Amino acid sequence: MNANLISSQRLKNLFRYEWAIDKRFYLLGTIGIFMISFGVFLTIWFNNIEGFVWRTVDYNSIFFGGFVFLSVFGISQSFIDLRVKSTSIRYLTLPASAMEKFLVQVFLRLVLPLIIYPIVFWLGANLSVDVYYFIQHSLLEKTALTEVSKVEVLYLYWIPNSTIDIGYWILFGLIISIPVLMFMGGVVFGKWNFIVTPSVVAGFLLMMFGSYFGLSFILNASAFGAGGNYSIRVDDPEIFEGVPLFILICLILTWFAVFLPFVVTYFKLKEREV
Repeated sequence: MNANLISSQRLKNLFRYEWAIDKRFYLLGTIGIFMISFGVFLTIWFNNIEGFVWRTVDYNSIFFGGFVFLSVFGISQSFIDLRVKSTSIRYLTLPASAMEKFLVQVFLRLVLPLIIYPIVFWLGANLSVDVYYFIQHSLLEKTALTEVSKVEVLYLYWIPNSTIDIGYWILFGLIISIPVLMFMGGVVFGKWNFIVTPSVVAGFLLMMFGSYFGLSFILNASAFGAGGNYSIRVDDPEIFEGVPLFILICLILTWFAVFLPFVVTYFKLKEREV
């Protein structure tokens, strides 16, 4: 077998293998997300402040919280067969190239959950609205109820009060980098991925912003007083009109964090096959 070729038959066999081995993980994960979404919103409806109108866009914060939860505890389970010696040998000796195994993992452990999650979230949230009104109207016989709008899938990806500028692309890149980094951590850090990867990312951010504030304090400590201006400014110098150097660096680092993990993951997998 030429390891550089991608065979549709081998890909099909890999998908069958993944489903046979881990179908319980996928099914329980999907059901779990649905039940959590349903339960969380049903609890919110019955404890809602009287007079507060729940709009479609009010779902966004909870949707994003679930997105992070899914990334840390779901997508982080990539390459799970490589975490135990017995299953690792079995997985690495499967008749498929490293690229084929990589592509299957990307689809099943990264792309598929991000497709299923908003759909399941939408179903759980909207069903909770129907159940809430049914209980209130039919069982408790209440008529004066707080207005609750149902969620619309497209609104889940809407960022309020944002314009399509460089700041938006930084924010968008940061959001996408969360599951991508957790996916990479599955092959790099193994079973401790859900702890190590968030800790490494937090440490990097702390170091980056800590160095910024630390250098500012060294240069001019008085700038940290009331109404002071930091000695190292984020809005100067500008590389392009309206694009400061600091913001441009943040943009580059953010999108490196989106694309570089795929390269690292692939070569780490090839390294394990040697």
